[in-house]
Parts: sequence; structure tokens; C-alpha cells
Amino acid sequence: MVKMKTDLHTLRGDNGDFFMGSGRLDGLLGSPLPLAYVVLLICQQGCADVNVNLQSYTIGKNDFLVLSEDSIAVINSKSDDFLCSYYLMNRSIAAEVAYELPNSLFLFLYRFPHFKPDSHFLDFLNAWEGLLSIISKEELQYTRQIIVNHFQNFFLWVSQRTVHMSASTRNDYSRQEAICWEFWELISAHCKQEREVAFYADLLHITPYYLSQLTRKFFNDSPKTLIDRQMVLEIKKQLTQSNESIQQIAHKFKFSDASYFGRYFKRITGVGLTEYRKLRS
Repeated sequence: MVKMKTDLHTLRGDNGDFFMGSGRLDGLLGSPLPLAYVVLLICQQGCADVNVNLQSYTIGKNDFLVLSEDSIAVINSKSDDFLCSYYLMNRSIAAEVAYELPNSLFLFLYRFPHFKPDSHFLDFLNAWEGLLSIISKEELQYTRQIIVNHFQNFFLWVSQRTVHMSASTRNDYSRQEAICWEFWELISAHCKQEREVAFYADLLHITPYYLSQLTRKFFNDSPKTLIDRQMVLEIKKQLTQSNESIQQIAHKFKFSDASYFGRYFKRITGVGLTEYRKLRS
């Protein structure tokens, strides 16, 4: 489950769900970073000048960056003693982490990827990294879920300490961004019953084509992909947290029959409903 990353010519996650490691990033200066779906980079010593989405940041010891696959990030320069730890999540595990997080956090992270922890946050950050180091050394039945929970705790801590800043930015983004975040809220509210893009476009008073343009610009995915991803997370929750039959869950999610429900789930996840439930039990 946990892989140590040794190739410092990329911060992309390759074929695994989660990677972690540390290094000086010597091979990554001056060019846009190839990134995993989510990258958490924490400076351990030294400093670096980094440009993220055309904004410049100087990161020093204990500062951290939260980057996404569609971020344009360039390390312009760094000190000779620069050292960082990094945590790379690919799409599937990042979606599970995001499932329990407030939607307002995603907008905040998109616009403000750089953090300078205060003393209280630093205590948490040090403990969080130490615990993750222990987790990474164990191959347990529930290692994946432990890691998901651990990153949820991290981002919830970020969200709690930036809630006042998040509120102050809500009136400071474009109409296009506003539509995207409203779409995200609508998915959370309606995905159990509605899977068609046209339903959400109608609520937003735009065309499905325009909605597709916006989500590809801001989320790097199609509306249908985002709907299906949220739907699958809801299904997984039902499979693991309830004793309802497959037929009952299919009915709850407005599928015409259990067979179609099973094909839908397997097409997206690669595993069957019963198999997934057994793996998680």
C-alpha cells in the first residue's frame, strides 16, 4: 500500500495509490513539476522559491504546499541545504480522502496552496508526520483506510484553522468558479438519485456543454466523471457501513436492478460489489 518514492525527477504517483519520501528535488529545478493528483510537500530545512499558478512563494522550514495535478508549479531556486518530505496521492485514494472534507476547503487550497504553520499547527504537523511514518512501516489489513483517515484529519485541521480566511474569499472569485463549486455542492446533495449531467446543468441554468468546459478547466475532469466518482464513494460507504442487501442498496441509488448496479460499480472500480464488501469486512 505505502511505497517510498526514490525517483526525484517526478512528483507523480506512477501506478500506485500513495507514495511518500524525502529529498532535495535537485532534478526538478526550472521546469513545471510532473505532479500526482494531490501532492503535499513539507519543507524540513533550507528554503526554496516556488511559483504556483503564476504566484510566487518563498517556503522555509516547516512551511508546506498543497498541489494538485492541474497546478502549474515550478521550483525557481532553492538553498543548497533544502530538504523536503513529500506525500503523493493518486486519484482513487484522494477521492476517498476528499469525501469527508468540506467543499469550501477545495476552493481555498486551489487559491492558497502555501501555508506557514503557527506554533499550534506545527505541533500537530510534527505529530502527524511522525505517526504517518509509523503507519507506513506496517502492512495491515486496514492500512489504506488508516491512511485515508490520517489525511482527512490533516485536511480537517487545515480547514479548521483557515475557516475565517475561507469565508473572506467567497466573494472574491469569478462567476465560472462559482458555478463549478455550486455544481460540486449539488453533486453532494443529489448524486444518490441523479447521475445525468443534464439534471445538474438545468439546476445551474447552463448547458451541459458549458458545464463540461468549466469542470475540465477547474477540476480537470468531465461532469460525468465527477458525478460517478461521488456516487461510487457513496456506494462504498453503504457497502461497508450497512447490512443492507445489494438489491436494497441498488434501489436506494435508483438503479433499475442489481445486475446493472453491479456492472456500473465494476466498470468504475474494477471490482464487483460483493468482492468489495468482502475485502472491506
